[in-house]
Amino acid sequence: MTDNLRAESLDPNPPKLFSRALVKSWFAISIAMLSLIACGYDQTMSWDMPLLSSFTDDITPKVNPLALATFDSLTNYAGMMAAVFMPFSYDWKGRKFGFAIGNVFAFIGSCISVFGTLNLSQDVTTIYYLGRFIAVLGIDIAAGCAYMYAAEVSHPAHRAFFTGLFGMGWSIGNFINNLIIFLVTFMDYSSWQWRIPTIMQAVFSVIILAALPFIPESPRTLVSKGRFEEAEKVIRDWTGTSSEEFVKAQMVELRESFKDAAKSDTILETYNMRPLWATTNSQRRIFLLIFTNSIINMLNLGATSGVFGTLIYDAIGLGSDRQKTALNLGNNAFACIASFFMSMYIEQWGRRRTYIIAYTISFFLGFLGAIAMEGYRDTSGIGYSYLYIASIFIGTLYSAPIGPVQVIFQTELLSYNFRAKGKALNDFVNKPANVALTYFQSFVYSAIDTRSFWVAQGYTLLFLGWNWFTMPETKGRTLEEVDDIFDHPSPMYTEWINRKSGQTNYVKYSLEVLKSKAEGNSDALKA
Repeated sequence: MTDNLRAESLDPNPPKLFSRALVKSWFAISIAMLSLIACGYDQTMSWDMPLLSSFTDDITPKVNPLALATFDSLTNYAGMMAAVFMPFSYDWKGRKFGFAIGNVFAFIGSCISVFGTLNLSQDVTTIYYLGRFIAVLGIDIAAGCAYMYAAEVSHPAHRAFFTGLFGMGWSIGNFINNLIIFLVTFMDYSSWQWRIPTIMQAVFSVIILAALPFIPESPRTLVSKGRFEEAEKVIRDWTGTSSEEFVKAQMVELRESFKDAAKSDTILETYNMRPLWATTNSQRRIFLLIFTNSIINMLNLGATSGVFGTLIYDAIGLGSDRQKTALNLGNNAFACIASFFMSMYIEQWGRRRTYIIAYTISFFLGFLGAIAMEGYRDTSGIGYSYLYIASIFIGTLYSAPIGPVQVIFQTELLSYNFRAKGKALNDFVNKPANVALTYFQSFVYSAIDTRSFWVAQGYTLLFLGWNWFTMPETKGRTLEEVDDIFDHPSPMYTEWINRKSGQTNYVKYSLEVLKSKAEGNSDALKA
């Protein structure tokens, strides 16, 4: 039996994705995904609002790269503050509490931005930015919680698909925002052109808060709090499994993995950061996370940022608000479809292979965009505009799995013992990197040319090489088994050698040990 069949051997007939057995799973994941839809909506709103003349007249009268960078960076400043709240929000009372506190902030902030600026004679820019800050603070808290919740509640056979769906959720949020902003361009010029998209954030929050009582807590949170019977019931009822052996084995894994876990019963305990550097293993994981998501991101000085899309569209001949919003609308509609279908194949293809193929194709597509930009600059030919638009849509197709795999890798890399704290630390480091990147780009885009595209390809190649040597394959395994992979000093090399030889990586969670404990050793289940 090979490693890749490990999860299937405990549950030989896992529920099919669109079967009645997974109705509850779909409901729980859909509510969590609403947080990602809200997050995608919010990010695109930062990029698309400057396309509306009414918004720039009322909120950002000076439309230049520096003003756009300041508006976009507001989300990163709020994200840094959200990172401070994450350990408390996620670990103290559980994942559902993270959803609750995040969406309360999002609702309050959205209302401030819309109703606190009704008197346009006052300083509406400051009030709007304050509301945006509070809303994004809440949205980031809820979105970060959603990733972990989906991975911890779903069946191992479907974890990649359900977590990967969050890429589609992001695209759905993009699409909804693009659609609303496109439609408001048909309204008479007024401040409600930008108020309507802003208040939609509060609608997402109301739906999520209303649904929270009807979804379960993460079974890993329940085990960490000593609520074993509730955790077992969640695994049995919400993963769709029909295998009692699978349920019992999962409980053994969870209890074994939480024996030495740090407690988070008080607010102060949620901020105990010692697990992040307590062992060489945890230090290695945090380094991989921070370097992959933050340090390399700071090197991405040439990549195109969405907030500058209005300047790039001007450079390829798309001058009107309606043309720009229509292009974004079409691209994000396509992204929704692409993300859904790509998510279905991530588990089949494997995380590592999917990621590397997608980045390799993106590397070559960047050159196509640069050629189109340079051709239009030299000739003003409409054909080059279409070529650039084609490169956007092709890139959307092949980049669709990149976001989901990044999310899965981040969740699987961090053990539950420090998953929330690691996520918080990662965001706290990553957000300043994004701010630095955005302000640097404000100077790059002060004179639009093709330099950024050429530099971006160097970044893509660097990132591709980094992940080639650091990302092991983790498909078909429970989160506890993935922990065992990353416990090795060289996770990628060790996983590859063992997979080729047909041996198991797992000592603590081997199939034979779990079956023995689940079937014949009742004391193990009470340990």
